[in-house]
Order: sequence, then C-alpha cells, then structure tokens
Amino acid sequence: MDTVIQSLPNLWPSQLLPRPWAEQAFPLNRSDLELTYLGRNAVWRAVRQLGLAGAEVIAPAYHHGVEIAALLAAGARVRFARVDAAMRLDLEHLEAQIGPETRALYVIHYAGFPQPMAPLQELARRRGLLLIEDCALALFSQDGSVPLGSRGDAAIFCFYKTVPVAHGGALLLNAWPKPPPLPKPRPPPLLSTLSHLAGSVLFSLELGLGAPGRAARNAIKSVTRDFRQRANAVDVPVGTQEFDPEAVDLGMSSLTEQVLRAAEAQEIIRRRRANWLFLHQRLGEPGRSPWEELPAGVCPLFYAIRVNDKDQALATLRARGVDAVDFWRFGHPSAELERFPEVDALRRQIVELPCHQDLGTEQLERVVHAAREVITSH
Repeated sequence: MDTVIQSLPNLWPSQLLPRPWAEQAFPLNRSDLELTYLGRNAVWRAVRQLGLAGAEVIAPAYHHGVEIAALLAAGARVRFARVDAAMRLDLEHLEAQIGPETRALYVIHYAGFPQPMAPLQELARRRGLLLIEDCALALFSQDGSVPLGSRGDAAIFCFYKTVPVAHGGALLLNAWPKPPPLPKPRPPPLLSTLSHLAGSVLFSLELGLGAPGRAARNAIKSVTRDFRQRANAVDVPVGTQEFDPEAVDLGMSSLTEQVLRAAEAQEIIRRRRANWLFLHQRLGEPGRSPWEELPAGVCPLFYAIRVNDKDQALATLRARGVDAVDFWRFGHPSAELERFPEVDALRRQIVELPCHQDLGTEQLERVVHAAREVITSH
C-alpha cells in the first residue's frame, strides 16, 4: 500500500537536532515579532492592541471562520466585502461598506497569492483606517519583492501550514507609534507539543522508508499509547473553526521555535513554487484553478482546483492516497452567503491539493493521476 500523500509537510528527525538558526526570512527576521500558539490568538491580540474593541472592521466574505470569531471575541464588529471568483477583493464593494464607525480593513492573502496592497494602502490612508494583513496562508510570500505582512498596520501569521511544527502563529505590529503591549503569552502544554512532533517524525519515517517505516511507526505507536492519551488530555487543537478564549494567551513552545527558526525558507519557497508549477502544467486547464499563473515572489500554500461535486472529488482523491483538503466549505455564520454568490461557489467547488516541500516527482505524479480522474469523471 502506498503511503498517503499528506496535505502538510512532515518533520524529519534531522530537523529536531540542535543546529544554528537559518538565515531569517521575513517575518522571522523581525525582533518585534510576537509568537503565539495559533494565528487566531494573534488576531485577538491585534484587535486589543490596536484599540479596535467596539469598532467596525471590514473583512472578506471568503474566510475560514475562526479569524472572524477571533475578531468578534476581541470586541470588534464585522462587516463583509465581496470576493470574486479569482479570490480577489472587490475594492469598489469594499469601499462602499465603509461607514462612520469603520476603523480597520482586514485583508486575507489566499494560499500565498497577494491581494492588491498598493490600492488597499491608498484606500486605508485616504479614509483614515487601519490595515490588517492576514498572512496565515501566505508565510514567506511576497508581492513582487515586498513581503506580505510588511505593509499593513498589523500582520497575522500561521506557521504549521508551511513549516513542520506542532503549532505556531505570530503577530507583527507595524503601526507607529507602537501601542502598549499585552502580557507575554504563556507556554503551551509540553506533552501536547512532544506528541505532535513525534507523530510528524514517525510519519516522515514511513514516507522515507516505506513498509519498514510503516511497521516501525505502528510498533512505536503501540508502546506509546499511554503517553499519547495523557498528551491528548491537555492538547489544544489546531486547525479547528472554533475560537477558544481559554487558549488566547498561549504562546509558542521553545522547541517549536527552534524548529521554526532553523527552517530554510528559501528552499521551502523554491520547492513549493516548483511543485505548484508542476501541477499547474498538468492540471491547469482554463478555469480549473482560480489562479492562471504563479506571480513572482509567491510561496504557494497549495494548488487549488475547481470541482463540480466536492464530496465525490474528495472521496476519490483520498481513496487514491492523496490527503486533499475541503478548503473553506463553511465560513462564519454571520456572513450571509446569499449576498455573495461568488463566495458561495468557491466554498462549494474549491479543493486543495498538496504542493509542499516534502513532495518529489513520484508523489506529484500520483497527485496528478488522482486529480485527472476527478476532473474527467465530473
């Protein structure tokens, strides 16, 4: 049986060995970067530090849902702006939503592809608004030569989607003067961190060794059952749509930070771009992907395809050993989909295919073969 092609990169044993930090790419090269347990924690902290509690924030109608929950939990009120079929903010509609109580624009860069930051900056300046960049899906990505997250008054990051760490988000405040800081986040449960990292390492062994690695992974899991149960009891999950106010003050573990800062950003960018282009050359028929090309500077998080029957497509891909992701089928309930038909279509149609740095030609060919089966049968 072939090993499942995972949607996220895995941690290799060598990455846990003590080693010097790699040359730091943005935003890791910023000394004022505040490390958090999750990106949603950074959203909450941004609202509080920028004084947006009680104010109105305009956000995209196409969103994950938990970032909206974090905005609301921090005390902001949210109004939604249109996003088109190519995942671009409709700037005209966005500006039309601005009212007397609007204080900030919240911009999401989807899968590493930038929103039009120059006109957004101009709009924010002209209307006296703060600009928040959500780069949770856009770590290491640039708009040409300008890093995403460097132009807004605040930027939100999430690391575990791009780098093989157990958790990790960050807040970067570019606003000047700097607002007063909140209390420093507290460390997360160590057992949970160790369990996640160990699971990722074991899967990488299976990926690298095949059947012997799979046997070793199963054997280790069987003798560590008690440890994993204790870890699960204190685990704070990642990737959910729920905002947990009890976890909002959690920070990043020192072990996670070590793995993160030792990551070779330029190699990650190079591999992800090459893998995205490999998939696009074989699957990118007109209209199949929201993006027709890969702009300079973009570090793609995944390769997106449109399908007619999402449930069937996901079932087919997973049956072929591809851990495809049901990308953002549901958003926050306060965003009424009937007002945003393009967003409704995106939620019903977009499936996420992996293109991360662990994948080689053999794995990518398997992704292509499975995706072609989906495309030709629907």
